[in-house]
Amino acid sequence: MPGGRRLLAAAAAGLGVQGAAGATLAPWLAKFVVRGLEGGESGNFTVRVNPRWAPVGARRFRRLVDERFYSGARFFRVVRGFVAQFGVHGDPAVSARWRRRPIADDLPKMTNRAGRVSFAAAGPDTRSTQLFINLGSNRDLDKLDGLVPFAEVVEGMGTVLRLYGGYGEAPPRGRGPNQTRIQLEGNSYLVREFPLLSYVEAVLVGGPGAGAAGLAGREEERLAEARMLPVRVMLPVLLVIMAACSTVLLKVYWRMRDSMFDGEAEHCQGRRKRGFEPLPRVLGSLREEEGPAE
Repeated sequence: MPGGRRLLAAAAAGLGVQGAAGATLAPWLAKFVVRGLEGGESGNFTVRVNPRWAPVGARRFRRLVDERFYSGARFFRVVRGFVAQFGVHGDPAVSARWRRRPIADDLPKMTNRAGRVSFAAAGPDTRSTQLFINLGSNRDLDKLDGLVPFAEVVEGMGTVLRLYGGYGEAPPRGRGPNQTRIQLEGNSYLVREFPLLSYVEAVLVGGPGAGAAGLAGREEERLAEARMLPVRVMLPVLLVIMAACSTVLLKVYWRMRDSMFDGEAEHCQGRRKRGFEPLPRVLGSLREEEGPAE
């Protein structure tokens, strides 16, 4: 059951982040430096990350911040009163690498209200890198898998409200960017066809829990690698076993086929011994009985 799987995953994640006497559950701050606001201005906004709300999402966010993943990321979907969405890397290869490493859903504890930040998702356990800032009360999003707030804007909400929103939704509801093309082409597509989009220049971290959160983010990476190790070890073994099984099956098939042909040949030889002649000789004897043609 998906709900049960998420419950176990979130419980395990909660236990994982409580190392060092629960230090990794302390809130910490992330300051976004933003360029290209409406009117061409620049500004900042700060979010307070609260790991107690969503420990798995908070750890992934810190890991991405440490990797400078969001530097250069465009706010490609800004819909007034709804959300400001961002979090696709400018390099498609980097985005693809992180999309292949989704995280488990957190248990919902907080609602999506104005100023709160959540990961975007395409279904259960599909969160990877994309974020959205709620620009209004979006309680309906609480019902969807994975859209769990892990942070909230504590300073600079005016900057968030000045993110460029002239493009709106993607077609046909608006004239904004196509997300598939963003994933495939990255910033080259956005800069060329949507030059007015606001973007993140840098993300700076601080606050009492920042150091422990960084360690938790690296621990998440280590655990992810550990989970993948059995797959990497077993996959070549499985391929060898499959190849061996295929070879055995082919040998069995050819032996059965040869046996069938041998049986048919013996049957035909038995018929010839009982007085049946080859077809050309039978036809020849008929012609002899009819006589020469004029």
